[in-house]
Amino acid sequence: MIKAEVNLVGTVKRGATMREDKNKKSYLSFVMAVNITDGNGNSKDMEIHVMYYNAKKSDLPLYVENRRIVAQGILDIHKKGEDYIFYLSARKLSVKDVSDEDAIVGELQFRGRLKNDDIMEEKIDKNGNPYIVFSAFSSEKVGDKFVSTWVRFMRFPAKGAGVETIKPDWMRPKAHLTATGDLQVYVYNNVFRFTCIVKGMEEYVKENN
Repeated sequence: MIKAEVNLVGTVKRGATMREDKNKKSYLSFVMAVNITDGNGNSKDMEIHVMYYNAKKSDLPLYVENRRIVAQGILDIHKKGEDYIFYLSARKLSVKDVSDEDAIVGELQFRGRLKNDDIMEEKIDKNGNPYIVFSAFSSEKVGDKFVSTWVRFMRFPAKGAGVETIKPDWMRPKAHLTATGDLQVYVYNNVFRFTCIVKGMEEYVKENN
């Protein structure tokens, strides 16, 4: 499971239409694009499928192609081939006073599994403070196969605390965990990558029925 509470700034890429869900409840649907750069001058549009229930047909002219927009809500991240597909359940939309600069800011909610070996690495930041880096993946079934989405995590100890305080006993190869923290999205080799600055994490133990 990978989702995030986000604020997005971007552009409507495909204009809005009204649709109905399986319960015959109407919602507004459109695609927005948030441009993500890789730090080397290259960029890629993060295309996000937006659903917004608090809308009326009279709102359709607000969300036309090329309109700048701010959107807030829950972002779901799913694997699609070698790349990803993004869905936003929007709680709030605005077309007023929108920045010219695209952005994604939010808090990630993750449930997944650590690697089989070499699960973490200790590092030192530019101020001489220690922290750990580790990766974990979340799997989902697509067709007949399971696909994995990897997230790179960075966890920092409290000010003045040692790095041992952020390495719990349960953190071992193949351990399952839940984690929350600040989401960062970037592009590497034309594929979206995800990093999380950890605010909290714990072992995830699946309940047996």
